[in-house]
Amino acid sequence: MYVLGWRGVIREFMRYKGGIFGLILLIFLVGLAIFAPVLSSTDVFYKWYEPTYWAAQNLPKGVPPEWINMFGDKTYATQAVLTPEISQPSALLYNITFKYEYTADIPPYDIIIDIFSNITEGSQMVIFMDIIRPDGLRIYRVVDVQSDQSIVKISLRSAVDAPKKIFVFGLQFETEETRREITEKGLLSVLNPMDVVFGVAEEGIVFGRSGPLNGEYIFNIIVYRLTEENTLNDIKLTIAGSVYGIMGTDALGRDLFGGIVWGSRIALIIGLGVAIISVAIALVYGTLSAYVGGWTDEALQRIQEFVISIPVLPLLLILAYVFTPSVWNLIFLLVIFSWPGPVKTIRSMALQIREQLYITSAKAIGLSTWRVISRYILPQILPYTFALVAFSVPGAILTEAGVSFLLGNQGALEVTWGRILNDAEKYSAVLTGMWWWVIPPGLMISIAGLAFVLVGNALDRVLNPRLLR
Repeated sequence: MYVLGWRGVIREFMRYKGGIFGLILLIFLVGLAIFAPVLSSTDVFYKWYEPTYWAAQNLPKGVPPEWINMFGDKTYATQAVLTPEISQPSALLYNITFKYEYTADIPPYDIIIDIFSNITEGSQMVIFMDIIRPDGLRIYRVVDVQSDQSIVKISLRSAVDAPKKIFVFGLQFETEETRREITEKGLLSVLNPMDVVFGVAEEGIVFGRSGPLNGEYIFNIIVYRLTEENTLNDIKLTIAGSVYGIMGTDALGRDLFGGIVWGSRIALIIGLGVAIISVAIALVYGTLSAYVGGWTDEALQRIQEFVISIPVLPLLLILAYVFTPSVWNLIFLLVIFSWPGPVKTIRSMALQIREQLYITSAKAIGLSTWRVISRYILPQILPYTFALVAFSVPGAILTEAGVSFLLGNQGALEVTWGRILNDAEKYSAVLTGMWWWVIPPGLMISIAGLAFVLVGNALDRVLNPRLLR
């Protein structure tokens, strides 16, 4: 920069294909970070670890991304929120109908009903639901509850008696021997009731072997108010898909795309924050050490060597556990142990500049140490520090990911790629085949590291005096 000027640096940088590719990756990461509020709700960032928020979203748990439908022989049911048809045959009775066209091969993960009402104190509402299948068969009273709550959420997969009633319907198509085997071995607890709801009514239905029953399903819900003071404000029925979104969901029903997007912002804040601050400290420290020389130089170099020899990760784990976990505390701790890295390189460059005649002349006319350093030495080293910053970012991102992965719930409170990997390990994502929970955060960490390394290599070739042609 000092020699070539900005235009010259850009022109030289564009000669390296690796640098251009790294710059493209970097633009992609920065775009994710900047447009995170557009790509995903801010609630995803602030409420990532709040189970009640995710329960209200009615997302399926542990399902792959929707785009796998493009590559497989079988299609998975996608997420859908159905529109109700409401009639009121009597003053106290609501008759609500939802219609769903099922065209997939793999049934939905769940069927969830949300009812919003005003219920007077001491009163209740009675809720029934029948499922009418395309073959004309009806599963009676799948839902049969009384509630005094203004907000009611009913999941057919986990509601009291709902799975049992669904399996009772399905078992009538199985052989006597199969029914006895299922009962004796207690297999109903591990079978999927959605296979029965959306399966052909023949032998094998409870195991999902009878094949999909495509066509129009009708969910008929009756709400009995008991008193006219009780009012029904809203009702919705969600078909929780067997696939969801761009990156699927984890075992807790969280949208992994939102976590990856917001994690990119945290990764760049930590990576760039640590790199810029630590390199700035190293720039002043190394230049001062080289210029002053003597016993001061020796003392400063011994301090640098002592700090750089400390095993960083174990100490970081202890300190991150002791201090209040946050991104800013983690940046502070990483800076403490990251600044010694570039010192030797900066010091060697400053030693060469110190021997130049104009530096000797500046000292001879009485310019102060800080004036000589700030006016004549730092401006020559500063361009090369951009490459040092680029090289330092991957280490900071990887260290943060390692700390977050190892500490888990004791780590940073914000959603990070490392925390996502920790959750995946905790719920045995690899063993259960949930590759979409492991590959995206690991891939993003790799992309971030690769982007800055490629850009750093190109900048090093352009700005490093020893490599200039």
